[in-house]
Amino acid sequence: MSCETDTIEAVRSTDQRMTPQRLLLLSAIRRSGEHVNINQIHDQVKQAYPFINISTIYRNVAILKELRLISETYRMDGEILYEWIGDNTHIHMMCRDCNEMIEIDDKYLDSLKREIRQDFGFNIDIDHLALSGLCGNCKNLK
Repeated sequence: MSCETDTIEAVRSTDQRMTPQRLLLLSAIRRSGEHVNINQIHDQVKQAYPFINISTIYRNVAILKELRLISETYRMDGEILYEWIGDNTHIHMMCRDCNEMIEIDDKYLDSLKREIRQDFGFNIDIDHLALSGLCGNCKNLK
């Protein structure tokens, strides 16, 4: 299945309309293969649809985040990054000194999810988790 077909199905499964702008925006995020900011998304979409306004990007990003199709990561330097969630849930570890971002598998959350479910009967939906601290290099410099 193509990226676009998969994207259309993901949006339609949420009972939202798939507009051309929304498809271009999601395709830009998915095809980037990395975390992207609003300006990068806007620049990418403008290549195919030059008349798109940045407010349309902001509005659609907010909707897609609510639908849990994309995640939002706040870097320590204040930059906000977005990425397609899909089936790839993971944890971001962000260094508060050098802004390095390390992605790790969500397997580290399994015991936390299990314990919370046992203790509180609550099932956690973690599509995205960002932890801040010091990376190994910055820690060694201190």
